[in-house]
Amino acid sequence: MININWKTDYHREFTCPNCGQKSLVLQGTTNYKRRFQCKNCKKYVNNSCNVKIDINTVQSKINWRTDYKVGEFACPNPNCHDRNVRLSGKDSHSGKKFFQCKTCLATAVESNGLTSANLSKYTNTKPNIKPFNFNDAQWDLRAINLLYNERTKVTIINFDLIKVDWLKLFVKKYIYQQCQRESSHDTINRKFYVLFKFSEYLFRRCVLTIEQISRDIIRDFVYNCTRSNGEIRRNLGALKDFFTTGNLHNWFKISQDIVRNEDYPKKKIKNPDPISDTVRLQIESNLKKLPEPIARMWVVAFFTAVRPEELAFLKKDCLIQDGGHWKIIWHRNKTKDKHEVPVTRIIAKVIQEQVEYIEELWGNDWPYLFCHYQGISKNDINHPKIQPVKKVISSNNNPLKRAICCLIITENIRDDNGELATFSPSLVRPTRLTQLFEQGHDLAVVSTWAGHKQLATTSLHYTKVSCELIEKEAGHIQKVLVNTDGKPLHYESMPKTFWENPRAHELSLPADHINTPIYGYCGLPLNEDCNKFRACYTCPCFVPIPEKLTLYITNRDQLRAKESRARLNGHDVLVEQYGRQADQLDKIIAILTGGDYEQGINKSSQDKNLN
Repeated sequence: MININWKTDYHREFTCPNCGQKSLVLQGTTNYKRRFQCKNCKKYVNNSCNVKIDINTVQSKINWRTDYKVGEFACPNPNCHDRNVRLSGKDSHSGKKFFQCKTCLATAVESNGLTSANLSKYTNTKPNIKPFNFNDAQWDLRAINLLYNERTKVTIINFDLIKVDWLKLFVKKYIYQQCQRESSHDTINRKFYVLFKFSEYLFRRCVLTIEQISRDIIRDFVYNCTRSNGEIRRNLGALKDFFTTGNLHNWFKISQDIVRNEDYPKKKIKNPDPISDTVRLQIESNLKKLPEPIARMWVVAFFTAVRPEELAFLKKDCLIQDGGHWKIIWHRNKTKDKHEVPVTRIIAKVIQEQVEYIEELWGNDWPYLFCHYQGISKNDINHPKIQPVKKVISSNNNPLKRAICCLIITENIRDDNGELATFSPSLVRPTRLTQLFEQGHDLAVVSTWAGHKQLATTSLHYTKVSCELIEKEAGHIQKVLVNTDGKPLHYESMPKTFWENPRAHELSLPADHINTPIYGYCGLPLNEDCNKFRACYTCPCFVPIPEKLTLYITNRDQLRAKESRARLNGHDVLVEQYGRQADQLDKIIAILTGGDYEQGINKSSQDKNLN
């Protein structure tokens, strides 16, 4: 081993800018700059413009993190065991060293504490549930709240973290009340974390009673101790719920106005960002290269548009046959209900194959349709070391994400901008719903498929109207932006809903023994009453559809025939009614066939003279 202390014994051949002596010694780093001290004059200097360092003469050629193996230690990953372990870092608090296998990238720590979580992890057993006692400093949420699932990361609440003693009892009562309300474990942990940070702030401010908490304290905590608008909204929401609950249960009395609606920063509604068709088609065309269980994950997740958590907890008996049709039913933890989606025979076959696969692995010992996987490679699409694990799909190490990302790298899948594509399982749901919408399905159908209670949720967060769809829906309208008087219909003059959803303004009224069928678009706002019932052809808000040209000609000829019969019978009112509609249709037909407004008028006059 080299016995040189590089900080004290190694004198670089650099001149001190103060005394001119070559006696600089490395003392450490400050702001990513090396800091030297002159042993002659004791002055400090950084390696900036004053000191020029030749890195090749200063540093050793050995990179201890990448070039030096840690003895003959084997990788702890049971699917690897390669002796390629190297030092990767050190924890500044505990002093424990971290190691990484450069073959499979598995990490390990120098030693593990005998915690229930570690014992559960390495023995592949569930940690024991600690019985509930209100006076205990630590609570096991699983003993109080039944909404525990295997993806829940934190189940223990430690009230010793609350810095202020007088606040601890209130927090205990609040957390217990949240458990009784059957809030999810993640929600409870998130609210407890806010109260924990708030107690630290109160401790620093020396707040002695809850009555001393004011709006200024709340605003100072929220706006000075947080980093984003989203975090501010979450903190305000948690504190407001805590104070409201305390007042309702008479734990304390505090102003109901301590948190106001105007305190919340404006929420920016993000448009959905689904996977582009270019990327999606490349992924789907290469699915056969992935391990079959992973490929089936994609197929089921994409077709049904399930959330990643719902995919992890799909049961093996989720597929139901209803006569000659198939449907998939699953429980949704987020909305606490059951949801069903019809599936095709192909999707039903995929699910049946996955059920057979799971049955061969573990039989009745595993109730879910999918499982977790270890050994998924980052750059080998064959995944030679993949191994199924009797564990629900992890949220932070999702095998579908790792496999698709590997596929993107190996197949060089690029997006529309030529950049390497990115993927997250959370993008699958909005991608599928956007596809359903672009295929022509009504928004109400897409919303029902997603299981949303409000159409606005689907339209704002899950369906993105592409430029191609806008051109497809509005292109034929833009070709004939004139009304029945031959005047142009400018974009600004039409209702916003007309351009966003032309189908909402579409007219398709059938004929009866008196009236003529009507086809086209109505340019009136959706909330405005129409006083020209079934006289749309003579209304300046009527917008014709080029595809209906043959129907307009048929309607015009029928109206002319009715006009002639009414004239023979002496029905002057009907003659005027039929004639006006036929005249308007003549103008519409002339415009759609490449003529103009004057040509339509002349055509109408000629037809009248002939009659």
